[in-house]
Amino acid sequence: MIRTRHLRMAWRFGVGRFREVHPVDVQASLLNACNLRCVYCRCPEVKTVLMTTEQWRVTIKELAALGMIRIKFQGGEPTMRPDFNELAAAAKAHGVTTATITNGMFIPERPALLNHLDELIVSLDSTQAELHDRQRGAGTWAPAVQTIELARARGLRVYVNMVLTRQTLGDLDAMLDFCEQRGVLLNAQPVMFDRQYYDSGARHLALTGEEIREVHRRLAEWKREGRRLMFSAAAYTKPLAWQDHHKPTSQSIGDSSCMAGRDYIHIEANGDVIPCVQHGATFQPNNVLRDGLIQALRHVQHHNCGDCWIPYLNERKLAFGLKPQALLEIVRRG
Repeated sequence: MIRTRHLRMAWRFGVGRFREVHPVDVQASLLNACNLRCVYCRCPEVKTVLMTTEQWRVTIKELAALGMIRIKFQGGEPTMRPDFNELAAAAKAHGVTTATITNGMFIPERPALLNHLDELIVSLDSTQAELHDRQRGAGTWAPAVQTIELARARGLRVYVNMVLTRQTLGDLDAMLDFCEQRGVLLNAQPVMFDRQYYDSGARHLALTGEEIREVHRRLAEWKREGRRLMFSAAAYTKPLAWQDHHKPTSQSIGDSSCMAGRDYIHIEANGDVIPCVQHGATFQPNNVLRDGLIQALRHVQHHNCGDCWIPYLNERKLAFGLKPQALLEIVRRG
């Protein structure tokens, strides 16, 4: 069902699309620190300087003026920042859709963290507490599930992000059932390595290329059957023809035609502006604080990360390319 917010999004997208810079969908890392130490993640080890509350507030205001429709706060664990609610409220005040991805550990005791959010993505790797806790830490499963229920009760759009490893692959069917029983959409993402924030010490947990293809064959089939997966079937078919899944990106000759860096950007915790967090470009970013937002946005449009197999990024390509299957998914998500 098409809602008022969909019409508002379409209007803002149409108005801003032909501007020189038009950051429609923004992913904002508020910090690298985290209260957990997931076995496949080294994000807390990557030290950085953090933008201040005021610097983020100014940046959010400028992004909204340039046509930003949605901002997703992430980390590390974004809810660790004392100003998390303030920044989410600032984005909402500018008419921006707000989202965050979280491990859910703090929200059961501080449900006010949900006050200014429209969407919540909860990291949940298994329907079995033992398997989830083996990857993310003892006692982490129950708060994540409680966070899902709290967000559902508030009427947020809720999603589960499941990291698929050799330990959790066999739980994929059960996780989809778990999500469907709660009216929640599922993103199942095979674990990756050889990127800045991934711990190669857990490489033994990686799936093989054929396992990744089989997972995405199943996801595409389930989507065609109307199951509650986050993306369109077209986004899940891209990995089937990818040659080496341990190399998630390929480079282009000259400037990339990818929408990352144009319609979609990622801002690191220190203010660096990159195409996306998974990019494989030979790219030196400009910085919001050092170079100014407009210059950083101009600069990020020119990079050589040409293509990737990751469904959540390919779904954005389909959506910003105005492909009907991806636009239909936006409407279905409510």
